[in-house]
Amino acid sequence: MPTYIYACPRCGGRFDRSMPLSDRNHPQICNCGEVAKKIIGEGPSFIAKGDGWVGKNIRIQGQMEDKNRHLSNKSRDLPSSRLVPNVGGEEVSSWGEAKRLAASSGKDISGYESLVQKENAA
Repeated sequence: MPTYIYACPRCGGRFDRSMPLSDRNHPQICNCGEVAKKIIGEGPSFIAKGDGWVGKNIRIQGQMEDKNRHLSNKSRDLPSSRLVPNVGGEEVSSWGEAKRLAASSGKDISGYESLVQKENAA
């Protein structure tokens, strides 16, 4: 609900009232009994809440920028990973050897084909 500020022309007192927008034009009586006048320059104050307001979008955009900056800094700190030739966790010297060892153990060797080809091309 907006808050309106009123000034009394008789005693000079100022007061504020929170009221619905529908009641904003109703006369407000000061403690001295005189009808007070609404101060125009200091209009109603209220906070716009919800998803459609610019302030929320700016705040969320800033939060996302901070998060992405934090994540990009973290990724630079991680060691780079690389795939090494292995069969069942046992490291071997080449992908060709890994393929032979996998075949002799009765394992599926289809995943080794492209790696052996890249290794032979290099």
